[in-house]
Amino acid sequence: MTTTEPSPAVHALPPLRVARERFLSGRPLPDGVPEEVLAAWRRARFFGVPHDLTASAVDPPRPVGSPLLGAARPVLERIAPALDAARSVLILTDARLRVLWTSGTAPGLARCPGLSEQEVGHNSAALALRGRRRAEVHGPEHFLDVWQDVSAVSVPVLAPKSGQALGTLTVASHLCGGRPPHPQAALAEAAAAAVEAELLARAGRPEQVLLDAYLRAARGEDRAVAALDGRNRLLSAAAERLATPEVLRALERTAVAARHTGAPAAAELPAGAGCDARIDLVRQEGAVVGIVALLEPRVEGTPRPPLRPLPRLAGSSLPWRYAVERAAELVRSPEPVLLTGERGTGKTALARELLGAADIETVDAAEDGALEGDLAERAARGPLLLRHAERLTQPAVATLNSLLDAHPDTRLLLTHTPGTPPGPCLQRLLDKLAARAVVLPPLRERTEDIRELLSALAPRPAPGSPPLTWTLDALRALEQHPWPGNVTELAHVVQALAEHRRVSGPVRRAELPDTVREGPAVRPLSPMEHAERATILETLHRHGGNKSRAAAALGIGRATLYRKLREYEG
Repeated sequence: MTTTEPSPAVHALPPLRVARERFLSGRPLPDGVPEEVLAAWRRARFFGVPHDLTASAVDPPRPVGSPLLGAARPVLERIAPALDAARSVLILTDARLRVLWTSGTAPGLARCPGLSEQEVGHNSAALALRGRRRAEVHGPEHFLDVWQDVSAVSVPVLAPKSGQALGTLTVASHLCGGRPPHPQAALAEAAAAAVEAELLARAGRPEQVLLDAYLRAARGEDRAVAALDGRNRLLSAAAERLATPEVLRALERTAVAARHTGAPAAAELPAGAGCDARIDLVRQEGAVVGIVALLEPRVEGTPRPPLRPLPRLAGSSLPWRYAVERAAELVRSPEPVLLTGERGTGKTALARELLGAADIETVDAAEDGALEGDLAERAARGPLLLRHAERLTQPAVATLNSLLDAHPDTRLLLTHTPGTPPGPCLQRLLDKLAARAVVLPPLRERTEDIRELLSALAPRPAPGSPPLTWTLDALRALEQHPWPGNVTELAHVVQALAEHRRVSGPVRRAELPDTVREGPAVRPLSPMEHAERATILETLHRHGGNKSRAAAALGIGRATLYRKLREYEG
């Protein structure tokens, strides 16, 4: 049961009607007008809301495709018969207070597309969303003339896991006197609780669908079955005996790709895996939520290949492991490799680790982009690391293209940071290396690596001094920050704290920089949204920023692509 936002004027409705009339006519107000109500009237006047706003002649258009509406509709349609449909209205809004669904009628209740204060002035839905608790507004507390005989109670609908306000549920009826709560407050709270329970059930359904598919595939005999969705993993005993860690990582990549594209995919198992995998997609309501893999040994008793150690770089998340292992696999053959990604993602650190510590010649195009004179000579001397390929001059890129045309086995590792659309020469180089390119994930897509990175980035403490440690609250702030500068930005924060803090004990949230301490201004993306965003950006990069060609390659319309780019902006 939630607490109630007080309705300070419910016991003084007649005097409040007089006060409202004086407010609208600009005359002095009597004493005793609650400050909360007066402030609400003033906001309505500031927003330019007409107090004589009338009901819409037709039903207003409503947003479609809302996940909240999808979960709430079956619940509300079961609850609606409990209303006095001729005297009460049940209203569902989203987080922007747009009306998604209504049932019933009430005298004087105007039909409107939204319940924001900017549209209709003071009301219980806006109050409940702002206070995140049950709220009531009665009669003349409303700013609109048509709501002077309406009482309404609203309850916020919260996301079960994050607690984010998703919308509101309102019951509006004829003006009721007496003390709070509103006579139908219990119904509003029960409806909101039922909707939240349905949202929670739907959030866990993909995992349940995957579990059911796994149990069906593993039923009966001792079969080697693995079910994966990129986050969860279910293995039968036979699969645990047969699958190496490399095989499981390959299956995880297959699961992520299948969820991405919705299309069947063959698992590219590593050489010497000792088994084959037959992949079946697991779908829920038409969308791929994971895979079930049936593993079969190639030769009875095939020994497991030794586990290849990863480069000594902090991070064990799936996106980071995939990028590192893919790069390590490519660098084994004497051909160029392209490492691309946002600034600060660790491209140079990974390149140096891959090439080894000895005899690496490094060229930075950001310091000298005109390298056409000696680029071929440098590449001929041994492994060459070329940083910031996007800063090369056009003649240097042309020289590099000619070098790779003549010597495709040149041992060259390039780093590239996408940004402005590349010129034709650079685009030709990027196209040439597309099959041997690795995209490093930004830090916001592998936040589970932050705790490991903190230990790696912290400088070694002075003798007798304790190492840098962190409170749980500080770690949460670090994991919620979007890190536009990625690992480089995190390294600067850690270095500054290690050098300049004057207190002992774990680092607290209050010691973090303002931008990190205050948290992100936008909601965090889900793993699926991160994957979709990465695919869109990679496709745009591959097509030189041309949105029409990128949309065609993704199999979506341009309008859909623009909408998704707006959703993921920032």
